[in-house]
Amino acid sequence: MAIRCERDWHKYFRKPMNRHKIARKMKKMHKTQEFHRPVLLNEAVEGLNVTTGKWYIDATIGGGGHTGEIVQRGGKVFGIDRDSQAIDEVTRRFANEIELGLVKVVKGNFSHITKLTIKHSIPDIHGVLFDLGISTHQLQKMGRGFSFLRDEPLDMRMSQSEGVKAAEIVNSYSWNDLTEVFQKYGEEVNAGQIAEKIVQVRKQKPIASTKELADLIERVAKGHQKRIHPATKIFQALRIEVNEELHELKTALPQVLEVLSPKGRIAIISFHSLEDRIAKQFFKNKERENQIRIITKKPIVATDNEIAVNAKARSAKLRIIEKI
Repeated sequence: MAIRCERDWHKYFRKPMNRHKIARKMKKMHKTQEFHRPVLLNEAVEGLNVTTGKWYIDATIGGGGHTGEIVQRGGKVFGIDRDSQAIDEVTRRFANEIELGLVKVVKGNFSHITKLTIKHSIPDIHGVLFDLGISTHQLQKMGRGFSFLRDEPLDMRMSQSEGVKAAEIVNSYSWNDLTEVFQKYGEEVNAGQIAEKIVQVRKQKPIASTKELADLIERVAKGHQKRIHPATKIFQALRIEVNEELHELKTALPQVLEVLSPKGRIAIISFHSLEDRIAKQFFKNKERENQIRIITKKPIVATDNEIAVNAKARSAKLRIIEKI
């Protein structure tokens, strides 16, 4: 996972640079990138304290980078992802391991982790890994609608077989609801102005593409000097709303602690403060209840070397706990 949001491209390339120049650079760099490059690979898997022959859950299997490392260390992996393209990729990648019973892969949401582990008879879970956000593949894949660097349908669903598209939210939410989403999930200071412009524009014609929305946001934010593209936070907010990302995490964490064996560990890699805050608060509460031991008193961050080859690693934070 080289990059999970447009913000990291702007941090990498800096300003001034327009959307089309960044897109050209992205296209050139993506030629050498794999389906999914994991961040904090060694740190996360090391934190799981992998034991030979024991089961671990990769709750966001993506391209299988973390799963591959867990298997190399002797663990077995139950991989979950709601993106059917990711499931197809890891099924091909781990065909031999699946045949040997070392890896099981299932399409689903990690908020249903209890139901999934029961359904697929996964016993004695010794560790669970969350690698949150979107993958490079999702960001760069044509037609997914996650990126404002191309002109494509405004979709943003991680699972393309279910859920509400971003276009439906943009064209149906009230000014109040749009403003709340942009403020809550994007921490956007111009949330009200952008929401107002959206409501005005859609009266004439529905906003159907990423380019239409990005251009609208740029017009509202004209004159505002920012280190990142003005559409960055709005696209993040819409993606979180579409996929109910924070609700999914809040729902999953209590279940994970329940299914985890004593001395089992949870490792969470987050990429923005909203996700990290949820994990941090949950862990603090459970520590006070004497249910867990916090392994990482401060989150682990990427080294300068990793950041140099993987721009997204700049914003990654890894938290690890152990169940008592």
